[in-house]
Amino acid sequence: MKNEPIKHHYIPQFILRNFCFDDSGNVLYFDKTTRQVNIKNTREIFMVKGLYCDEINSPDNRMKIEKDLSVFENEVSHIIKDKILGKDDIYITVEEDEKLKLFFAIMGFRSKNTSIRLGNNASQDTKKFYNRFQSNGNISDLWKRNLGFLVNCRSLEDVIKHDKIDPPIKAFMIRDIWGCTGTYFSVVRCSEECDCFIIGDAYPVEVNGETNWSTSSMLYAIHPISPDTAILLVSNGADIAPREVTMFRGSILQRPWSKEEDKTIRFRARKLYKEETEFINRLIEKHANDGFVFKKS
Repeated sequence: MKNEPIKHHYIPQFILRNFCFDDSGNVLYFDKTTRQVNIKNTREIFMVKGLYCDEINSPDNRMKIEKDLSVFENEVSHIIKDKILGKDDIYITVEEDEKLKLFFAIMGFRSKNTSIRLGNNASQDTKKFYNRFQSNGNISDLWKRNLGFLVNCRSLEDVIKHDKIDPPIKAFMIRDIWGCTGTYFSVVRCSEECDCFIIGDAYPVEVNGETNWSTSSMLYAIHPISPDTAILLVSNGADIAPREVTMFRGSILQRPWSKEEDKTIRFRARKLYKEETEFINRLIEKHANDGFVFKKS
């Protein structure tokens, strides 16, 4: 239909615009298939036309998921812009902390990869498992239906209490927000002007490892939000894991401070060594499916 937002980004443009090299929304994009660098506009990358179009659950408003995502993205963009980017001392409320954790968890669920894994071309084992929640076998509908509910939640508690979100999807959100031991955020910055984060189409990138308190599990997940800033979602205990396991100094993964009296959380942005920044970028490049964006070569 006319004037419908047909280009649906699975990585929000408010994040991608931070990687632009000009005021027209252009970025440097490395295509992993052609191995070439091209100039692309943020409107044209990390998106699929009609990805969230839902004619089954919202026949009269088939772009409802995309519109609801835009509302959630706008709320999160203000937190990131006003309270994190460019700040050395970062203060957010407990409510904002919960909102960010859910938003980043949904980033994985809303992705193109998940739409394929939970789409009509899903494996027979996947379809067999989800058929107990989707009697007509339309797994793509199951994905969109649950995504439509998720984007109107603002915390893990909202998800758990939601009576229409299917149990496996709740389990995904619990895993990606809480992990095995609980999680917290760490904000990291590139140490030198010449070192910049890249951003790929796999978002976030998760780092797993074995520690003295658990078998292989998530140590942290990486969320680049600008060329010089990334947010890490860290599992409890990762800060005392050996450096050869985490690839970071323990101070990088240090827990934030909490103030119960005013329900705020304080972070100190941590400066990375050059090799730590390079480690993050190698992971992002490795996990990218089609390509990645960078601001400086």
